[in-house]
Amino acid sequence: MSKYKVGEELIIVHNPNEEKEKLKSLTGLNYDGDYAQISWGIKIINVEYEKPNVILTYRNHQGDTNKVFAVCRDIANFDNEKVLEKALLKAFQNEIINISVEKNSPIK
Repeated sequence: MSKYKVGEELIIVHNPNEEKEKLKSLTGLNYDGDYAQISWGIKIINVEYEKPNVILTYRNHQGDTNKVFAVCRDIANFDNEKVLEKALLKAFQNEIINISVEKNSPIK
């Protein structure tokens, strides 16, 4: 990402290749003997809080933009961080489902 100030206006230029490389470096599967670890990277684009709901917009390593929706059932104890974690877990779940579908689909 590059930032340029033109007069009073700040122009931000996003480099999609830079974002793609960062997400690639965050995503991986490692194993060492009897132990395995998976890590996953997504880019958070936007988070909208409307008690008791949160809408998370994110981009995956392939450049696809997706949205997930989460609900906090305990409105009296609404916590932005916990509801965001719930939405992030749904986003990661969607990405894992998409990978398994892609791997099991015939090549076009």
